[in-house]
Amino acid sequence: MQLILLFFKRKKDFLVFLLLFLCSFILIIDANSFQRSKYLYVATQLTGNIFLLENNIGQYFDLKQQNDLLSEENKNLQEELLRIKAQKLEELSQKSILLFSPNEYTVYRAEVIKNSYHLSKNYLIIDKGQNDSIRQDMGVISSKGVVGIIDRTSRGFSSVQSVLNTLSKISATHKKSGYYGTLSWDGKNPTIVQLQDIPSLAPLSVGDTIVTAGHSNIFPKGIPIGKIKNINANTRDNSLLSNVELFTDMQNLQHVYIIKNKEQVELKKLEEEIQIQANE
Repeated sequence: MQLILLFFKRKKDFLVFLLLFLCSFILIIDANSFQRSKYLYVATQLTGNIFLLENNIGQYFDLKQQNDLLSEENKNLQEELLRIKAQKLEELSQKSILLFSPNEYTVYRAEVIKNSYHLSKNYLIIDKGQNDSIRQDMGVISSKGVVGIIDRTSRGFSSVQSVLNTLSKISATHKKSGYYGTLSWDGKNPTIVQLQDIPSLAPLSVGDTIVTAGHSNIFPKGIPIGKIKNINANTRDNSLLSNVELFTDMQNLQHVYIIKNKEQVELKKLEEEIQIQANE
């Protein structure tokens, strides 16, 4: 104990300097947006590298489980591909003329190297970034459903604002009726999210599927989210509040897919122009 006290006594000037330096650094970052953005950029890159090393070590001892997950995802993707082909063939057999929309989306595959689900504002870090054409506000999904939205990027990594984040708001639709509302999370159960603002006359039932509404330029319409677990009336605005059980197991994510809307830049520019005109 005496040695420890003696150490602090000898090094007190350096320790005081270090404390003041850290306080100054924090104040500069907090007060200046430019320095803060640079700090977040470097922090994301550095944190990504650290978690990548940790993830590689973990994967080395967990290769069999990862191979099983990859096989399951490949199987699900093949089944979905066959289902879409069958649907298109059925449409062609029923219509003399079928108008196909151009392919508006590009899909990138990424590995999850960090995932939180026990906080109120959860996030993921993935091993794709600016060098891989990943940008902010791209949608992220798994082979089973929605995961979140790209929040920040560095050269080689990106952080994803999880659907299990109390700040997340996603436009969602009741698949059967087409009534739509807002999907959010109350910060409690990592398998359950909340769907609100659905009109009380909507014919919701327990077990019904909820999908993305496609009202933004982030997610295309119809991506699975989950199934209704229970339904409650919101007495404040005569709407329905439903608990939705997620299809994606947010506590066990290894691989995700990033969706790039090829027209996102143009759509965002148009939205900004409309907003400027509305404020004039």
